[in-house]
Amino acid sequence: MSVAQGVNERLAALTEAGVSIWLDQIRRSLIDSGELERMVREESLRGVTANPSIFEKAILGSPDYDEELAQLARQNLEAREIYRKLAVEDVSLAADVLRPVWEGTGGLDGYVSLEVAPRLAHDTEGTLEQARQYWELIGRPNAMIKIPGTEEGIPAIEQAIYEGININVTLLFAVEMYEKAAEAFIRGLERRREDGRTIDDMHSVASFFVSRVDTEVDKRLEAIGNSELQGTAALANARAAYILFKEMFYGERFSALREAGAHVQRPLWASTGTKNPHYSDTMYVDGLVAPDTVNTMPMPTLLAFAEHGEIRGATADADPAEVERELTALADAGIDMADVTAKLLKDGVDQFSVAMKKLLGGIDQRRQAVVTGRPDTVVATLPHDLERPVAERVERAAKEDVAPRVWRRDESLWGGPGVPEIGNRLGWLTISESLLEEADDIMAFAHGLAAEGYKDAVLLGMGGSSLAPEVLRRSFGRVKGALALHVLDSTDASEILAVESKLDFEHTIFIVSTKSGGTIETLSLAKYFESRLGGDAGEQFIAITDPGSSLVELAQQHGWRRLFLPDPDIGGRYSALSHFGMVPAALAGIDIRAILERGQVAEQRCQPHEQSVDNSGLWLGLLVGELALRGRDKLTFVVDEPISSFGLWAEQLVAESTGKHGKGILPVADEPLGTPDSYGDDRVFLHLRNADNADAERDASIAALGEAGHPTVVVNVTGANDLGGLFFFAEFATAVAGWVLGINPFDQPNVQEAKDNTAKVLEGYAKDGRLPEAEDADDAALNALLDQLEPPHYLAIMGYLEPSEEFDSAISNLRSAIRSHTHVATTYGYGPRFLHSTGQMHKGGPKTGVFLQLIHDGDADAEVPEAGYSFTTLKNAQAIGDLETLRAHGLPVERVRVDGGDRVEALERLTERIEEML
Repeated sequence: MSVAQGVNERLAALTEAGVSIWLDQIRRSLIDSGELERMVREESLRGVTANPSIFEKAILGSPDYDEELAQLARQNLEAREIYRKLAVEDVSLAADVLRPVWEGTGGLDGYVSLEVAPRLAHDTEGTLEQARQYWELIGRPNAMIKIPGTEEGIPAIEQAIYEGININVTLLFAVEMYEKAAEAFIRGLERRREDGRTIDDMHSVASFFVSRVDTEVDKRLEAIGNSELQGTAALANARAAYILFKEMFYGERFSALREAGAHVQRPLWASTGTKNPHYSDTMYVDGLVAPDTVNTMPMPTLLAFAEHGEIRGATADADPAEVERELTALADAGIDMADVTAKLLKDGVDQFSVAMKKLLGGIDQRRQAVVTGRPDTVVATLPHDLERPVAERVERAAKEDVAPRVWRRDESLWGGPGVPEIGNRLGWLTISESLLEEADDIMAFAHGLAAEGYKDAVLLGMGGSSLAPEVLRRSFGRVKGALALHVLDSTDASEILAVESKLDFEHTIFIVSTKSGGTIETLSLAKYFESRLGGDAGEQFIAITDPGSSLVELAQQHGWRRLFLPDPDIGGRYSALSHFGMVPAALAGIDIRAILERGQVAEQRCQPHEQSVDNSGLWLGLLVGELALRGRDKLTFVVDEPISSFGLWAEQLVAESTGKHGKGILPVADEPLGTPDSYGDDRVFLHLRNADNADAERDASIAALGEAGHPTVVVNVTGANDLGGLFFFAEFATAVAGWVLGINPFDQPNVQEAKDNTAKVLEGYAKDGRLPEAEDADDAALNALLDQLEPPHYLAIMGYLEPSEEFDSAISNLRSAIRSHTHVATTYGYGPRFLHSTGQMHKGGPKTGVFLQLIHDGDADAEVPEAGYSFTTLKNAQAIGDLETLRAHGLPVERVRVDGGDRVEALERLTERIEEML
């Protein structure tokens, strides 16, 4: 049953089963837009919780607070006071929305929680002082103040209850600490009763954290080789707490208070978002159903349960003997739950402390921006005739619930259900949270390799497996003390040998990265380097691949050091924030926590309740999609240092996602910036601007483009860590653009064609030892090709040769020359890399592509082990296969060998030849 039809049946049934549904998120636009009120009305929502991490994402990750923050900054308030005012206002407004729930349930539900500062977690008096302050400032009976369940927090909980403050005890992991929190609540009520105060109006919940327990225990079980018990600890631990709850509040201990009208302190299941992508996304809701409980869910979990959650009875109210058996099994396996929960409590306090520090630092930066007049982070300029179409597209997206449907993983948004590669390709929406849980382990693995003396890491991968690591490598540079990362995504023998020459084989780790497990280039390179190492080389190889792929078996057979199994519900080009991007980054010494946290901030800017330009990813996707439909289909990236290589990754994301069924958005990366009159009217410019070190000349050039009528979007970035946010931002926008274009942005229907044609060429080579003839273009053929160059056509230059900075520079000169004469967009890609990237756009996109293939073979070669051919043969077979595929689609394509000595000089001669023709 859809939300639009009324109350969601699954959520209503959960409430009937005795579970109060609270939302583990707060944000101003959630309240102001009416979304929170709608959720109360249609999704059985009965409460809201917040913590420093939530406020960090909300305040720093959205524009909701910008105006008020600016007003407060102008009052010369410090960051801590600004936060206090913003947070208290949010909680007060949300409490007003939930007041009818509070009244209708006799005070049982309708609460909104605000947490005392994490720095006070071990300060009893400081906690009490702030709890009193927040209680008075909020001034609503349906508020709760969150106090952590630390040893120092326990007496503060008792005293606060005695004083009449509703308390949400947070950060409970251990059953023993839960018991102490419950005792503190009961003692506070007993003291109130002894002093003649009311007790029937006091309410409290005890927030018992769930999924983080599995994350920690599973890691320890993996270390000892026990997979059987993984995913059992969190539910068993929570069910043990529920057993104790019933004993304490429905036994003798609480009977006198209950008879006097006191309410029980309900267990609240917190941290119920599934961190492990291999577990059900509603695991900690389905498994913790019982009367007198609360489940506070992050938005994705709530939406997931509304879509497919299951109620299988009172699953939290388990047989004590069964719970004891599960906990005993964990203990027998070597899991010390006391140590686990103590660590999680410490980590929880630390995590909230870090979040609060970042939040206050971010607020202070915003405060400084107001005081110093720093510009907004996003600026857009549109020609007048395009403003109305874009506005209408935004209105339509609001009416059709595009953002909520993306988050609900609604396949019908892109033509499903039943369409392959939609429903099982949306794991990227929440991958940052689960990867954050693994970040410490991944970085520890990387540090361990460095400590063992490893100096280099070579990534063997293509497309989605190589492009994000390559961008991260270029953006961060060499990190002192870490491995040097080399990304090898070429079958050019000279490039392979050039990388090999840089390595000390005994101190090199090879990362074999392929989602499918069957990528010919990746496996050929893996076989090559295994043969070069010889002997028992397994310790020097790790694999990143989907569960069940053929690479899993290969890695196990060859005894490779480690196997990473990412969430299989993520397509390769959307996998930057998954293991495919983060494991190589960690080995290169990059702080992947910082990357993932920026990704989470970007998630906040793309939240489901946002239906306007405040949703950054939604708005950009609507813009570029609508403009593409109106002929502005060349999305041109202008990217400042240190992330100037970002377009290399974005090319694949945009081209492979949108270029199909005769539609598409062509990404144009690394094209030299020209004057306004050098472009056709098919462009949109996206400038990723370094806000800390802006290039005034480039800023002026972008402004001139906007003034001349070219659509421009400027997004300010503040360093390489912002790549985490940009990855997510671009992925969300691309998914939305797919809706605008009416295509599935998660499949790649034409990529296989070139692979199949390559296989046919290699089959022929195996029979007669020769590759098919492919003639180089003479002047007449080349001239005929160039005659087709006028907008909206574009020229794709495809280089099957050894990459180098010198060649890149020469290509830039060629692209500038062509544009100056024809005004067309040009792209450049190294083969076979681009076959896994822009190749889909070439074959499946609009029939506006004109193609020029450049070939160069170096003097050296290398054999592909067990294949019967060399890498040079493989590269040329791929070039011929691509040539035949393009011609089969009726597309204009010619090839030229840039031979005759130095390939750079040969390209310069070709540039002169082309300029004469133009």
